[in-house]
Amino acid sequence: MLESLSVRNYVLIDNLSISFGSGFSVLTGETGSGKSIMLGALSLLLGAKADREAVRKGADSAEISGVFSSISPDAAAWAEEHGIELEDGALLIRRLIRVTGRSAYTVNGSPVTVKEGEELGHLLVDVSSQHSHQMLLRPGVLRALLDEAAGTEAEKEAYRSSYRAWQDLEKEIRTLREDIRKAGEESDYMRFALSELDKADLREGEEETLRAELDVMNSSVFLKETLSSALSEMRSASSAISEAMDGIRAAARKDQRLAGYADRAESLSIEAEDIALSLRDHLSSIDFPEAEIEERNARLSELQRIRRRYGGSIGEAMRRRDDYRTRLEAAENGSAMLEDLERRAGAARQDAEEKAAALLSRRKKGGAALARGIESTLHKLGMPSAAFMIECTRTDTMGPDGMDAVSFLIAPNRGEKLSLLEDTASGGELSRVMLAMKSALSSSRFPGTMLFDEIDAGIGGTVANAVGDELVSLSSREQVIAITHLPQIAARAEGHFLVEKREEGGRTLTSIRAIEGEERVREIARLLSGETSGLSLEHARMLLEVQGR
Repeated sequence: MLESLSVRNYVLIDNLSISFGSGFSVLTGETGSGKSIMLGALSLLLGAKADREAVRKGADSAEISGVFSSISPDAAAWAEEHGIELEDGALLIRRLIRVTGRSAYTVNGSPVTVKEGEELGHLLVDVSSQHSHQMLLRPGVLRALLDEAAGTEAEKEAYRSSYRAWQDLEKEIRTLREDIRKAGEESDYMRFALSELDKADLREGEEETLRAELDVMNSSVFLKETLSSALSEMRSASSAISEAMDGIRAAARKDQRLAGYADRAESLSIEAEDIALSLRDHLSSIDFPEAEIEERNARLSELQRIRRRYGGSIGEAMRRRDDYRTRLEAAENGSAMLEDLERRAGAARQDAEEKAAALLSRRKKGGAALARGIESTLHKLGMPSAAFMIECTRTDTMGPDGMDAVSFLIAPNRGEKLSLLEDTASGGELSRVMLAMKSALSSSRFPGTMLFDEIDAGIGGTVANAVGDELVSLSSREQVIAITHLPQIAARAEGHFLVEKREEGGRTLTSIRAIEGEERVREIARLLSGETSGLSLEHARMLLEVQGR
């Protein structure tokens, strides 16, 4: 709901701030007092195009700000999607218009574009007036409202499941066709590459193993010299240890405490001899035939060439080998696979068309019932001869919402042809259609605040009472604000705001303020007769008392 609205230096408004309640509020005032200015200021807050000429003469900028609380789930989701944190569940929208042409638009301090502001505005307030963007006329809204009224959830989910299955198969078909096309263009190269890669018999880690082996082979001279010297020293050490062991054993025969050292020396002698034997065997294995070295160098060169040609690593070359094989097999078997996919896609489309037909049937039934309810309410709202119809027609195009087109048609007067709502209804009529729809539906898709302008155009008496009753009923579910000239509507409101124009210091100012008590009685009297005579005042008091205001 719109909790508060502040306007500064906008057209004839100097500085004002008003707070709205959650129920039904009205704005009244003399013709030309500035009610349309208030509507323009709110529209700017909701994403309307800014005009720097709207900045009050003598000011550098105009500023409009509003606080919206208890916002709808859709508005909260929009804020989350745009990285905007709610402050106590509320949104503060600020629009600054400078005479230089530059402007600023923020939501809770975060800058947004005018387009984004308009998107959010549609989720917060619906303005029903001749010159406003109508929620009723936005794409997708009529279908969503009809589905909610007709209870198509089961049919719609069944259709969407079939539709997604068909779309997935169509995507597979497009992908396969593209793969077959590419494979056809690249088949010669892929066959050559696959033959080369298969012949190479690639194995992960082979290149590293070859490098290590060649490093040993190329160091054979150094290894031989070093190991020969080490073997000679080891043999000398083994002989010295053996002699030392004999001496320790001779001494141990006189001193038993030395027996343990003799055993340890014997272990050293055995280990030294074993090392010497192992070094001798390793030394004898260091002789590498030249052909073996050449063979390993050739294999390493082959692997390096493969690596450079096919992606920079043996692993990538192996991945490409597998990819080429898969793509060639797909190309060879593509016709059969494509035929199978097309058969399955045809069946899936037929299933989706059957589900679309069931959805269309449900929409037609629900649309007929909803149209009757709207038409009946329109008759009470000053359009006694209005005909209203919701038309659901099958189309050749299948989309995520079905295979049909939904249109809301109206003939405001007897004898007129039913035509699209947006092409036929005037601003006041659209407002009453919206009111009738709101009365017939309890939809979470409607914004939390409803602003009606011109809803009382061309009506009075009993019809005005009916419009007022519908507005009161609607305000029990959401916030309703109406700009009106009718006392029957104004008297029913919980909050009453007076729009006035006055001259001050040689300048014209528009102001708005809440009125109650005797001041409200005088305003209702003015709406009744254009003056505040004793009779009109008495009539105004009675009207307010009847409404419990």
